[in-house]
Amino acid sequence: MTYTVATLEVSERTFREIADKLLAAGYQHLFMSDGSIDMYGIALAAAPRPVGPVCTCLTNQLRPHYCEVHAA
Repeated sequence: MTYTVATLEVSERTFREIADKLLAAGYQHLFMSDGSIDMYGIALAAAPRPVGPVCTCLTNQLRPHYCEVHAA
């Protein structure tokens, strides 16, 4: 059986965040041979807004070039 998959491109950071969460939850079978993720039956939900200020620095980078702090 074949089916069509629509592809939605997202940033590498977004893709990695989604992939990491799916892998941690045991959903390795969702990863297709080309590296994309088949998200059939999976909904995306926005995380709740944080209560306090948030720094958007990438914590995995050494010495970030800038850091934006946003009020909640």
